Amino acid sequence: MRIALINEGTYPYGAGPVSTWCHGLVRGLAEHAFWLVGVVDRAPASEYSVPANVAGLSAILRGGPVIGPARPVEVVSQHLGGISKAAVARQHGRLATHAAVLLCRGMLDESEHSAAMFRSGLRRLAGLAADGTHPLAGVPLAAVLLDAWRATPDPSLPGPTVGDAEHVAALLELAVRPLAAPVPEVDVCHAVHSGGPVLVALSAKWRDGVPYVLTEHDVYLAGVVDGPPGVRAVMLRFLRALTRLGYAEAAAVAPPDERMRRWALHHGADRGLVTLIPPGVDPHDHPPLREEPSGPVLAWLGEPAALPAMLHAFGLVRGSVPGARLIVIGDAPDRVRSLEGVSFSGPVTGYRGLFAKASVLVISGAHGGMPYPLIEAMLAGRATVCTENGGLAATVGIGASVVPPDDPVRLAAACVDLLTDVRLRREIGTMARNRARTLFRLGAMLDGYRELYEKALVSRPEPAERLVGAP
Repeated sequence: MRIALINEGTYPYGAGPVSTWCHGLVRGLAEHAFWLVGVVDRAPASEYSVPANVAGLSAILRGGPVIGPARPVEVVSQHLGGISKAAVARQHGRLATHAAVLLCRGMLDESEHSAAMFRSGLRRLAGLAADGTHPLAGVPLAAVLLDAWRATPDPSLPGPTVGDAEHVAALLELAVRPLAAPVPEVDVCHAVHSGGPVLVALSAKWRDGVPYVLTEHDVYLAGVVDGPPGVRAVMLRFLRALTRLGYAEAAAVAPPDERMRRWALHHGADRGLVTLIPPGVDPHDHPPLREEPSGPVLAWLGEPAALPAMLHAFGLVRGSVPGARLIVIGDAPDRVRSLEGVSFSGPVTGYRGLFAKASVLVISGAHGGMPYPLIEAMLAGRATVCTENGGLAATVGIGASVVPPDDPVRLAAACVDLLTDVRLRREIGTMARNRARTLFRLGAMLDGYRELYEKALVSRPEPAERLVGAP
């Protein structure tokens, strides 16, 4: 089977949890040929040695130059009447403007009728972009958006301003560029993010009849831009409308965890098409760590925003375990004062060596969306304290000590319990390893996607004859 794996600038261009997941999927499904399609902000360099079953790579530059109508006039004239290139451009502008009206009016309201308008507008733009043309070329988008914004009777939407409309228009022009991306001749697409990858998958479905599988690793709220309230509100509605449409058009939805499964159902995904497939890790790559450091050592992994709470907790730990030390995995943030017993690991290329230096691990922050470090810690058999945010508790179950987020006192107490009780550390570490070996097997993940790809292929729709101006 030929599969286009579509991501948002991750694999093979950068390390991280999603790239780890993509690499494991592609390498594990060696019987399939993969095309790696990345929506990126600038020309990337590959950081992975891709497996032999990768048939090709393509990068879609979101901020690349706008390409004008590029098809030869004789081809365009088949449905535009043999007119000149200038007339073709004007006709494109008129059709694209009408599609933009549907898009803008549809995304600003959450009714069923508005959802149909949004789909129709996006589908028309996909047809107009089939030749590589920017889908919104020639469209006075700020004026179209301002008109739609003023016509939306929603008191929760901030009042429109010309400046906000121009700001949003610029963001939308960047956001919809992936509609113009060509997709290789494949049997199935697999979008591993919402946003740009879903637009690429939708275009392939509408233009060529290629079904797609959707796996979202994080919620669209993470991609909302900073800016004035009106800009944020409108972009949020665009992302929400696109997310709902992505679920509605998918042949299968495969969230990696319970948090994203609930997210998909909340946004209208057909329950019968949703299959939870947890991330898989080969336990042979992560044998248990048998030895512990000679003294009481904690290792912490999380986002920088969660570090102050950890440092506060560590200060409390030192009150009960005076000789305790803390390794913060990662670089030292700016303006963090030096604390006794605290060290920073610096840049990280792998976690196992750092896990081996600690007797207890603490994991918090945004790793819940794709918790590979947590799964690796479980397989290593290290006792772990986990803060309950981002779905981490659902991953560890009884395989860790779970505490509420932003509660340094509870966090410190859990750390002290594990640092001072060897038997408890061993029990929790054993339970964690057994749970990870049962729930997060790489083979189970690969089998799940093998089955979904086959189901998606059976559901392949008829290719669209023509999308320009089609509803």
